[in-house]
Amino acid sequence: MERHRVLVSAHRCGYAELGAVGGHEDPVAGIAHSAAVGADYCEFDVRRCADGTFVVSHDADGGTGDPSVVISRMTWPQLQEKAQDTVPIDTLLDALVAQRMGAHVDMKFRTPARVREKGGAWEVDLAEAIVDRVDPARVVFTAGVRETTTSLRTWADAHAPGLVVALSIGGSVRGMTWRDAVRRRWGELFPRQRFALSGADAVAAQFALAMIRLARWTTRKGVPLLVWTVDSPRLQRRFMHDRRIWMVTTNNPARAVAVRDRPGR
Repeated sequence: MERHRVLVSAHRCGYAELGAVGGHEDPVAGIAHSAAVGADYCEFDVRRCADGTFVVSHDADGGTGDPSVVISRMTWPQLQEKAQDTVPIDTLLDALVAQRMGAHVDMKFRTPARVREKGGAWEVDLAEAIVDRVDPARVVFTAGVRETTTSLRTWADAHAPGLVVALSIGGSVRGMTWRDAVRRRWGELFPRQRFALSGADAVAAQFALAMIRLARWTTRKGVPLLVWTVDSPRLQRRFMHDRRIWMVTTNNPARAVAVRDRPGR
């Protein structure tokens, strides 16, 4: 029987395992590290500046800690002045191509209704830029917004059929009433309708939801399952040899690869 190989995606390009470079997060250095340890993909968050420039940033303030810095309200030159370490998408793609890494893109923006009404789709603009540089078969998009996933899948079917669109399940319930939080979690454990409406062809689930039910559900449906964020040694041993899992996102890609590729497994 052919051995099952779970793919490893380095969360935030693997910067946590590499450590801050020069006191700041350096996704380019993280990509080089993740490639060296044998990861298959690098996960990164993309945001959109007010002038349409796409940048890589986990946080809406570009990691500055300054509440007056809001990427979506600033042009790229303005952002550079305030958050000099923020990387534009082209720089990150250069590093991915050089290291032959796959792109795992987490969407941190959405197209406003007023833009969609005029035929615009910011997620498609981003997808076009990425697949122009990276083989679509090595590109995974994760998003929790139905309009985003359906738009991406429709575009990809016509222009980049190998691209994977995964519906993200397991967002924060912070700030919700307990009733709304319970309702949300229940919907995440039983996502049949949500998934059907999303147009997605894969599921990206928080690890606890995957353990409780979603690994069984996606296997039964024949849907690839990406699990995030799997960091502890115990959880890595649990997921890296689970035939129901397609990909694991982790802040510790070197250890995940070692667990997966350990002789005798």
